[in-house]
Amino acid sequence: QVGKLREKIQEVKQEREQEQHKHTAYVSELKAKLHEEKMKELQSVRELLIRQHEQEVARMVKIKDGEIQRLQSTVNVLRDGAADKVKTALLSEAKEEARKVFDSERMKLQQEILELKSGKKQLEEALNNIMQADKMKAADLRTAYQSHQDEINRIKRECEREIRRLVSSLSNACLFQFIAGNFIYLYVFDVKEQHLDERDVRRFQLKIAELNAVIRKLEDRNTLLADERNELLKRSRETESQLKPLVEKNKRMSKKNDDMLQCIQRMEEKIKNLSRENVELVALKRHTSLNDLSSTREEQEIEFLRLQVKEQQHVIDDLT
Repeated sequence: QVGKLREKIQEVKQEREQEQHKHTAYVSELKAKLHEEKMKELQSVRELLIRQHEQEVARMVKIKDGEIQRLQSTVNVLRDGAADKVKTALLSEAKEEARKVFDSERMKLQQEILELKSGKKQLEEALNNIMQADKMKAADLRTAYQSHQDEINRIKRECEREIRRLVSSLSNACLFQFIAGNFIYLYVFDVKEQHLDERDVRRFQLKIAELNAVIRKLEDRNTLLADERNELLKRSRETESQLKPLVEKNKRMSKKNDDMLQCIQRMEEKIKNLSRENVELVALKRHTSLNDLSSTREEQEIEFLRLQVKEQQHVIDDLT
Protein backbone atom coordinates (compact mmCIF):
# COMPACT_ATOMS: atom_id res chain seq x y z
CA GLN A 1 0.00 0.00 0.00
CA VAL A 2 2.78 2.42 0.82
CA GLY A 3 4.42 1.53 -2.50
CA LYS A 4 1.20 2.26 -4.36
CA LEU A 5 0.85 5.58 -2.55
CA ARG A 6 4.43 6.43 -3.44
CA GLU A 7 3.76 5.51 -7.07
CA LYS A 8 0.65 7.67 -6.99
CA ILE A 9 2.60 10.61 -5.53
CA GLN A 10 5.31 10.09 -8.18
CA GLU A 11 2.68 10.07 -10.93
CA VAL A 12 1.14 13.28 -9.55
CA LYS A 13 4.60 14.91 -9.44
CA GLN A 14 5.31 13.84 -13.04
CA GLU A 15 1.95 15.14 -14.22
CA ARG A 16 2.56 18.42 -12.39
CA GLU A 17 6.00 18.76 -14.01
CA GLN A 18 4.54 17.96 -17.44
CA GLU A 19 1.79 20.53 -16.90
CA GLN A 20 4.39 23.12 -15.84
CA HIS A 21 6.50 22.34 -18.93
CA LYS A 22 3.41 22.72 -21.10
CA HIS A 23 2.61 26.11 -19.58
CA THR A 24 6.22 27.25 -19.98
CA ALA A 25 6.30 26.11 -23.60
CA TYR A 26 2.98 27.82 -24.26
CA VAL A 27 4.21 31.13 -22.77
CA SER A 28 7.47 30.89 -24.77
CA GLU A 29 5.49 30.20 -27.93
CA LEU A 30 3.27 33.23 -27.29
CA LYS A 31 6.33 35.44 -26.75
CA ALA A 32 7.95 34.13 -29.95
CA LYS A 33 4.77 34.74 -31.96
CA LEU A 34 4.43 38.26 -30.53
CA HIS A 35 8.05 39.07 -31.36
CA GLU A 36 7.68 37.64 -34.86
CA GLU A 37 4.50 39.64 -35.53
CA LYS A 38 6.13 42.80 -34.20
CA MET A 39 9.19 42.31 -36.42
CA LYS A 40 6.99 41.64 -39.46
CA GLU A 41 5.00 44.80 -38.81
CA LEU A 42 8.14 46.89 -38.37
CA GLN A 43 9.61 45.38 -41.55
CA SER A 44 6.47 46.25 -43.52
CA VAL A 45 6.51 49.85 -42.20
CA ARG A 46 10.19 50.12 -43.07
CA GLU A 47 9.63 48.84 -46.61
CA LEU A 48 6.71 51.25 -47.07
CA LEU A 49 8.82 54.21 -45.95
CA ILE A 50 11.67 53.15 -48.24
CA ARG A 51 9.32 52.95 -51.23
CA GLN A 52 7.82 56.35 -50.44
CA HIS A 53 11.29 57.84 -50.12
CA GLU A 54 12.40 56.32 -53.43
CA GLN A 55 9.29 57.65 -55.16
CA GLU A 56 9.86 61.10 -53.70
CA VAL A 57 13.52 61.10 -54.75
CA ALA A 58 12.56 60.03 -58.27
CA ARG A 59 9.98 62.81 -58.47
CA MET A 60 12.47 65.39 -57.22
CA VAL A 61 15.07 64.18 -59.73
CA LYS A 62 12.52 64.49 -62.53
CA ILE A 63 11.61 68.04 -61.47
CA LYS A 64 15.25 69.05 -61.18
CA ASP A 65 16.00 67.59 -64.61
CA GLY A 66 13.18 69.69 -66.08
CA GLU A 67 14.52 72.80 -64.38
CA ILE A 68 18.02 72.08 -65.60
CA GLN A 69 16.81 71.63 -69.15
CA ARG A 70 14.82 74.87 -69.01
CA LEU A 71 17.73 76.79 -67.55
CA GLN A 72 20.03 75.21 -70.10
CA SER A 73 17.76 76.47 -72.89
CA THR A 74 17.72 79.92 -71.29
CA VAL A 75 21.51 79.96 -71.13
CA ASN A 76 21.65 78.97 -74.76
CA VAL A 77 19.32 81.84 -75.64
CA LEU A 78 21.46 84.27 -73.67
CA ARG A 79 24.55 83.00 -75.42
CA ASP A 80 22.89 83.71 -78.71
CA GLY A 81 22.89 87.44 -77.85
CA ALA A 82 19.58 88.14 -76.05
CA ALA A 83 19.13 91.47 -74.35
CA ASP A 84 19.91 92.11 -70.71
CA LYS A 85 16.23 92.70 -69.91
CA VAL A 86 15.28 89.33 -71.19
CA LYS A 87 18.11 87.78 -69.20
CA THR A 88 16.98 89.55 -66.00
CA ALA A 89 13.35 88.61 -66.51
CA LEU A 90 14.21 85.00 -67.13
CA LEU A 91 16.44 84.84 -64.08
CA SER A 92 13.80 86.39 -61.82
CA GLU A 93 11.20 84.04 -63.21
CA ALA A 94 13.46 81.07 -62.64
CA LYS A 95 14.18 82.15 -59.08
CA GLU A 96 10.49 82.63 -58.33
CA GLU A 97 9.56 79.24 -59.71
CA ALA A 98 12.43 77.59 -57.87
CA ARG A 99 11.31 79.23 -54.60
CA LYS A 100 7.71 78.10 -55.11
CA VAL A 101 8.80 74.56 -55.86
CA PHE A 102 11.08 74.54 -52.84
CA ASP A 103 8.32 75.81 -50.51
CA SER A 104 5.83 73.25 -51.77
CA GLU A 105 8.33 70.42 -51.39
CA ARG A 106 9.22 71.57 -47.90
CA MET A 107 5.53 71.60 -46.86
CA LYS A 108 5.04 68.11 -48.25
CA LEU A 109 8.08 66.79 -46.42
CA GLN A 110 6.96 68.35 -43.14
CA GLN A 111 3.51 66.79 -43.54
CA GLU A 112 5.04 63.40 -44.20
CA ILE A 113 7.27 63.75 -41.14
CA LEU A 114 4.22 64.49 -38.96
CA GLU A 115 2.39 61.46 -40.39
CA LEU A 116 5.39 59.23 -39.71
CA LYS A 117 5.61 60.48 -36.11
CA SER A 118 1.90 59.78 -35.51
CA GLY A 119 2.28 56.30 -37.05
CA LYS A 120 5.25 55.58 -34.80
CA LYS A 121 3.27 56.66 -31.75
CA GLN A 122 0.37 54.39 -32.70
CA LEU A 123 2.73 51.45 -33.19
CA GLU A 124 4.28 52.03 -29.76
CA GLU A 125 0.84 52.14 -28.14
CA ALA A 126 -0.18 48.91 -29.90
CA LEU A 127 3.05 47.24 -28.75
CA ASN A 128 2.43 48.31 -25.14
CA ASN A 129 -1.14 46.97 -25.29
CA ILE A 130 0.06 43.63 -26.66
CA MET A 131 2.72 43.33 -23.94
CA GLN A 132 0.15 44.14 -21.24
CA ALA A 133 -2.23 41.51 -22.62
CA ASP A 134 0.63 38.99 -22.64
CA LYS A 135 1.35 39.71 -18.97
CA MET A 136 -2.34 39.32 -18.04
CA LYS A 137 -2.52 36.03 -19.95
CA ALA A 138 0.56 34.72 -18.13
CA ALA A 139 -0.96 35.71 -14.77
CA ASP A 140 -4.19 33.88 -15.65
CA LEU A 141 -2.22 30.77 -16.60
CA ARG A 142 -0.33 30.85 -13.30
CA THR A 143 -3.60 31.24 -11.36
CA ALA A 144 -5.24 28.34 -13.23
CA TYR A 145 -2.17 26.15 -12.64
CA GLN A 146 -2.17 26.94 -8.90
CA SER A 147 -5.90 26.20 -8.56
CA HIS A 148 -5.39 22.92 -10.44
CA GLN A 149 -2.57 21.92 -8.08
CA ASP A 150 -4.68 22.81 -5.01
CA GLU A 151 -7.55 20.65 -6.30
CA ILE A 152 -5.20 17.72 -6.94
CA ASN A 153 -3.74 17.99 -3.40
CA ARG A 154 -7.22 18.13 -1.85
CA ILE A 155 -8.41 15.04 -3.73
CA LYS A 156 -5.21 13.19 -2.83
CA ARG A 157 -5.69 13.97 0.88
CA GLU A 158 -9.28 12.73 0.77
CA CYS A 159 -8.25 9.49 -0.94
CA GLU A 160 -5.48 8.86 1.60
CA ARG A 161 -7.90 9.46 4.48
CA GLU A 162 -10.43 7.05 2.96
CA ILE A 163 -7.76 4.38 2.41
CA ARG A 164 -6.59 4.67 6.02
CA ARG A 165 -10.18 4.29 7.23
CA LEU A 166 -10.75 1.17 5.12
CA VAL A 167 -7.47 -0.39 6.30
CA SER A 168 -8.52 0.25 9.92
CA SER A 169 -11.93 -1.31 9.27
CA LEU A 170 -10.31 -4.41 7.74
CA SER A 171 -7.98 -4.77 10.74
CA ASN A 172 -10.88 -4.49 13.22
CA ALA A 173 -12.95 -7.03 11.27
CA CYS A 174 -10.08 -9.55 11.22
CA LEU A 175 -9.50 -9.09 14.97
CA PHE A 176 -13.18 -9.59 15.74
CA GLN A 177 -13.28 -12.73 13.59
CA PHE A 178 -10.31 -14.18 15.50
CA ILE A 179 -11.94 -13.43 18.89
CA ALA A 180 -15.26 -14.92 17.75
CA GLY A 181 -13.49 -18.10 16.55
CA ASN A 182 -11.73 -18.55 19.91
CA PHE A 183 -14.97 -17.93 21.76
CA ILE A 184 -16.80 -20.58 19.72
CA TYR A 185 -14.03 -23.07 20.43
CA LEU A 186 -14.19 -22.41 24.20
CA TYR A 187 -17.96 -22.45 24.08
CA VAL A 188 -18.12 -25.91 22.46
CA PHE A 189 -15.41 -27.22 24.76
CA ASP A 190 -17.34 -26.11 27.87
CA VAL A 191 -20.49 -27.70 26.52
CA LYS A 192 -18.75 -31.05 26.03
CA GLU A 193 -17.17 -30.89 29.46
CA GLN A 194 -20.36 -30.18 31.36
CA HIS A 195 -22.50 -32.89 29.63
CA LEU A 196 -25.56 -30.72 29.10
CA ASP A 197 -28.91 -32.24 28.43
CA GLU A 198 -30.41 -32.45 24.95
CA ARG A 199 -32.44 -29.26 25.25
CA ASP A 200 -29.47 -27.15 26.31
CA VAL A 201 -27.36 -28.73 23.58
CA ARG A 202 -29.90 -27.74 20.95
CA ARG A 203 -30.10 -24.22 22.35
CA PHE A 204 -26.33 -23.85 22.34
CA GLN A 205 -26.13 -25.35 18.85
CA LEU A 206 -28.56 -22.66 17.71
CA LYS A 207 -26.36 -20.03 19.34
CA ILE A 208 -23.30 -21.53 17.67
CA ALA A 209 -25.13 -21.42 14.35
CA GLU A 210 -25.96 -17.78 14.99
CA LEU A 211 -22.33 -17.08 15.78
CA ASN A 212 -21.29 -18.85 12.58
CA ALA A 213 -23.78 -16.72 10.67
CA VAL A 214 -22.29 -13.61 12.26
CA ILE A 215 -18.82 -14.81 11.30
CA ARG A 216 -19.95 -15.43 7.73
CA LYS A 217 -21.43 -11.97 7.65
CA LEU A 218 -18.16 -10.56 8.92
CA GLU A 219 -16.24 -12.52 6.31
CA ASP A 220 -18.57 -11.24 3.62
CA ARG A 221 -18.14 -7.75 4.97
CA ASN A 222 -14.37 -8.25 5.03
CA THR A 223 -14.49 -9.29 1.37
CA LEU A 224 -16.72 -6.35 0.52
CA LEU A 225 -14.39 -3.98 2.35
CA ALA A 226 -11.39 -5.40 0.47
CA ASP A 227 -13.24 -5.01 -2.83
CA GLU A 228 -14.26 -1.49 -1.90
CA ARG A 229 -10.68 -0.65 -0.95
CA ASN A 230 -9.43 -1.92 -4.32
CA GLU A 231 -12.15 0.06 -6.06
CA LEU A 232 -11.13 3.19 -4.16
CA LEU A 233 -7.49 2.67 -5.09
CA LYS A 234 -8.54 2.36 -8.71
CA ARG A 235 -10.73 5.44 -8.58
CA SER A 236 -8.09 7.52 -6.85
CA ARG A 237 -6.22 7.58 -10.18
CA GLU A 238 -9.25 9.11 -11.89
CA THR A 239 -10.31 11.72 -9.33
CA GLU A 240 -7.90 14.35 -10.69
CA SER A 241 -10.12 14.92 -13.74
CA GLN A 242 -13.48 13.54 -12.53
CA LEU A 243 -15.16 14.74 -9.34
CA LYS A 244 -18.56 13.13 -9.90
CA PRO A 245 -17.60 9.73 -8.35
CA LEU A 246 -17.20 11.52 -5.00
CA VAL A 247 -20.92 12.36 -5.00
CA GLU A 248 -21.83 8.76 -5.81
CA LYS A 249 -19.49 7.56 -3.09
CA ASN A 250 -21.20 9.90 -0.62
CA LYS A 251 -24.55 8.32 -1.49
CA ARG A 252 -23.14 4.81 -1.03
CA MET A 253 -21.68 5.72 2.34
CA SER A 254 -25.03 7.18 3.46
CA LYS A 255 -26.80 4.00 2.41
CA LYS A 256 -24.20 1.89 4.21
CA ASN A 257 -24.65 4.04 7.32
CA ASP A 258 -28.40 3.37 7.25
CA ASP A 259 -27.72 -0.35 6.89
CA MET A 260 -25.38 -0.26 9.87
CA LEU A 261 -28.00 1.56 11.96
CA GLN A 262 -30.55 -1.11 11.07
CA CYS A 263 -28.00 -3.77 11.96
CA ILE A 264 -27.47 -2.11 15.35
CA GLN A 265 -31.20 -2.13 15.98
CA ARG A 266 -31.38 -5.82 15.14
CA MET A 267 -28.44 -6.54 17.44
CA GLU A 268 -30.11 -4.59 20.27
CA GLU A 269 -33.25 -6.68 19.84
CA LYS A 270 -31.09 -9.77 19.87
CA ILE A 271 -29.48 -8.61 23.13
CA LYS A 272 -32.92 -8.16 24.68
CA ASN A 273 -33.88 -11.69 23.69
CA LEU A 274 -30.63 -13.06 25.09
CA SER A 275 -31.21 -11.14 28.31
CA ARG A 276 -34.61 -12.78 28.72
CA GLU A 277 -33.01 -16.17 28.12
CA ASN A 278 -30.38 -15.36 30.73
CA VAL A 279 -33.12 -14.58 33.27
CA GLU A 280 -34.70 -17.95 32.55
CA LEU A 281 -31.35 -19.70 32.99
CA VAL A 282 -30.45 -18.07 36.32
CA ALA A 283 -31.27 -21.30 38.15
CA LEU A 284 -28.68 -23.15 36.10
CA LYS A 285 -25.52 -22.01 37.89
CA ARG A 286 -23.23 -24.02 35.74
CA HIS A 287 -24.32 -22.03 32.70
CA THR A 288 -23.81 -18.62 34.27
CA SER A 289 -20.28 -18.14 33.03
CA LEU A 290 -21.25 -19.12 29.48
CA ASN A 291 -24.18 -16.70 29.44
CA ASP A 292 -21.94 -13.90 30.73
CA LEU A 293 -19.48 -14.63 27.98
CA SER A 294 -22.29 -14.57 25.40
CA SER A 295 -23.59 -11.22 26.69
CA THR A 296 -20.09 -9.80 26.75
CA ARG A 297 -19.50 -11.00 23.19
CA GLU A 298 -22.76 -9.42 22.01
CA GLU A 299 -21.91 -6.14 23.75
CA GLN A 300 -18.47 -6.13 22.14
CA GLU A 301 -20.03 -6.78 18.75
CA ILE A 302 -22.50 -3.91 19.26
CA GLU A 303 -19.71 -1.60 20.37
CA PHE A 304 -17.64 -2.58 17.33
CA LEU A 305 -20.56 -1.87 14.99
CA ARG A 306 -21.18 1.49 16.67
CA LEU A 307 -17.54 2.45 16.19
CA GLN A 308 -17.79 1.55 12.51
CA VAL A 309 -20.93 3.67 12.17
CA LYS A 310 -19.19 6.62 13.81
CA GLU A 311 -16.18 6.28 11.51
CA GLN A 312 -18.40 6.12 8.44
CA GLN A 313 -20.37 9.13 9.70
CA HIS A 314 -17.10 11.09 10.05
CA VAL A 315 -16.13 10.11 6.50
CA ILE A 316 -19.54 11.22 5.21
CA ASP A 317 -19.18 14.55 7.04
CA ASP A 318 -15.74 15.04 5.49
CA LEU A 319 -17.06 14.28 2.00
CA THR A 320 -20.05 16.59 2.35
